[in-house]
Amino acid sequence: MAASDYWSRTVVPSGLGRRAFMRSTAVAGLGAVAFLAGCRGADRTETTTGGSTATGQASQIFVVPEARRGGVMHSVGQDPTLGWDPHSTISYLMGNVVEPMSIKLVRHDYRKNWKSGAEESIIGELAEKWEHPDPLTYNFTLRKGVNWPGQDPMNGRAINAQDVAYTMAHAKRPESLVQEWVFNNIKSATAIDTNTVQFKLNYPHWRWAMDLDSYNTMILPEGIYEWAGTGGLKDPAKARGGGPWLVEEYRAHSVIRYIPNEAYRKVFGVPYMDRLNVLMLANGAPRLQAFVAKNIDIYGPSAGELETVQNGRPDAKYVLDKFAPTRTQALFFKTTEAPWNDVRVRRALSMAVDRDGWGKTLRYPVKWESGPITWGYPSWKLDPVKMPADVSQWLQLNVAEGRKLIDAAGVSADTVFELHMYPYNNSYTPEAQFLMESMSKVGVTAKLKVYEYNNWLTNAYIGNYSGLLYGPDNLDRVTQQLADRLLATSSRNHSDVKDAETQKLIGDFASAKGPEDAKPIVDKIQTRSVDQAFAVYSPQPTSPTFWEPTLQNYDGESPISYHAQGYRDAFYWKE
Repeated sequence: MAASDYWSRTVVPSGLGRRAFMRSTAVAGLGAVAFLAGCRGADRTETTTGGSTATGQASQIFVVPEARRGGVMHSVGQDPTLGWDPHSTISYLMGNVVEPMSIKLVRHDYRKNWKSGAEESIIGELAEKWEHPDPLTYNFTLRKGVNWPGQDPMNGRAINAQDVAYTMAHAKRPESLVQEWVFNNIKSATAIDTNTVQFKLNYPHWRWAMDLDSYNTMILPEGIYEWAGTGGLKDPAKARGGGPWLVEEYRAHSVIRYIPNEAYRKVFGVPYMDRLNVLMLANGAPRLQAFVAKNIDIYGPSAGELETVQNGRPDAKYVLDKFAPTRTQALFFKTTEAPWNDVRVRRALSMAVDRDGWGKTLRYPVKWESGPITWGYPSWKLDPVKMPADVSQWLQLNVAEGRKLIDAAGVSADTVFELHMYPYNNSYTPEAQFLMESMSKVGVTAKLKVYEYNNWLTNAYIGNYSGLLYGPDNLDRVTQQLADRLLATSSRNHSDVKDAETQKLIGDFASAKGPEDAKPIVDKIQTRSVDQAFAVYSPQPTSPTFWEPTLQNYDGESPISYHAQGYRDAFYWKE
């Protein structure tokens, strides 16, 4: 990948992928599964380094010799309507604005092409190395010489283990709203000394260290919430972080201006650019117009906008990446409530969807089956054709058989169900309408209820709907796709899945020794999910991306951590 590498180190060949990486990396975690408390793996000590161990040499992780200094990166986002506090929401709106100023223990290794299976790869950021002496213990050694920026209340002091312990303790408070699949497994995080933090886990999980790169795991300075006082970090003037960018100015509904964090730049050598401007633009026409007018540098259009962007910006670089999506689009229903507690009804809805006609109707140039694990994880996704015929039949269009199942279940066509939706972009409403038309063919009637984003999160998305739920899940880890979607204790288990066999399989996944042992378990989970029709998975469109030809170190591929765009902006430069 050469100049398009995010960091200038050798890309793992596709033949290496996950297996070679897992021989050298730490082992890891998921959301809470009570029956895993007694699980134990073989005792062992493993050490993973995150770059050069010499103080002041961490910049060798990031340096790209040909990179130019200076210039402005123009990106696009939306207002963080739920604030800037990483422990107050799992909203992507919060994640997108705090990510540029985040420093974390580890991150996904963007040097590797994640299509080859490198979604398991992590690299140390604040952590110089970590050891795994037993199944329930991780010891992270922090890089020396990494300081907070010269802002109150940190005033340039060193980032230390007490900061990490404080962050984790605050995230685990009952009143904090964070991604539980990361934090539920943390029993304790203790500062052993200034540069060493020890994690004790509730149960072994081979992916736990990998999952430490999430929305909510940015390290915060000790005492920050006490300093922030009433309102806390929801005030952008008090937003703090140790990452590559600092918030210079936030104008609601207009722009967020970031400037380089010189303390980060001193150690890691980035950002290359001198400013990051994120324009607050709604999805759809405003962003399309901004890219055509050359006011933003990167744009990912919906399928219906593809031709317009190609005609409006013939100079732009472009990629249509069929493996990019890490989100799952599906129709959900609470499997514990009538009539959705009848598997015949769920299977009938799945058989009502014309997946082959989906792309033709909605103008998607390419489509891929989206669930329960997306095509964004090619080495984990189980192709439906590899499922038994008596399972894969539920993914085939068969209106007549679907109608028979609905009639046998006694569902009246006079009953009208609400379909809850938030229009992330201009394709989602037509998709919902397509689904309602499909359902009507087997005798299920629905009406559409559209939400504003905050109301969508609180009144529908976090399991608070009654009827039907449609929309994407932006799930950036295989762990998250399983835990958030299917784990009985998860607040994002949209279908309220409590199926005992599924819960056991998720437990088996967590206690696997590594990816080779986990893969057949994940196949069983996917087969079980389709067979029981826990959700009606709609086809997932491709992810087209256009970008300014002057923008370097960007190759159009979506990152495995979809929320990390602002962080990756630190590694781009312009000609």
